[in-house]
Amino acid sequence: MTEEILERNLRGFDFSQFSKVKESLLDELLQRHRMKNFKSFSQPLAGEILSDEELDYVAAAGNPHVNENKKN
Repeated sequence: MTEEILERNLRGFDFSQFSKVKESLLDELLQRHRMKNFKSFSQPLAGEILSDEELDYVAAAGNPHVNENKKN
């Protein structure tokens, strides 16, 4: 096998299948991606001010965890 053939074969080989850190890197990248998407989604909502009527709806909806505690 000549050096050119060896180099071509090595360039075409996927070494990632033998990587011990592949899964942890993938997990970290996915977590960063999720956090980036969550921040971009939640930031506009964080600055939004609810009207009195909207606050009334929120209060009327209640909190199911509070209602469960009252039953006990």
